[in-house]
Amino acid sequence: MEKDFCEYCNAILPDVEKLVTVYRHRRGQHFIFENVSARVCQKCGERYFSAKSVSEMQHEMTKTQQTTHLVSVPVIELQPAG
Repeated sequence: MEKDFCEYCNAILPDVEKLVTVYRHRRGQHFIFENVSARVCQKCGERYFSAKSVSEMQHEMTKTQQTTHLVSVPVIELQPAG
């Protein structure tokens, strides 16, 4: 079987997927997806998702409701350096 390589560091990607947490921002809203399958580069940590996983996340972000739970997130604004 032909190996896949990380497009950032050129390491061989593992065949086994891990469950990861994904943070997305869409149209002023923040979404957190838990337990998403991804191939994770063991060298640099870049994550690769299947087309099915990406499509499912996109679909869930377009729904008007149906969340498992909501979390409060503090917003901290930093002053520009200099």
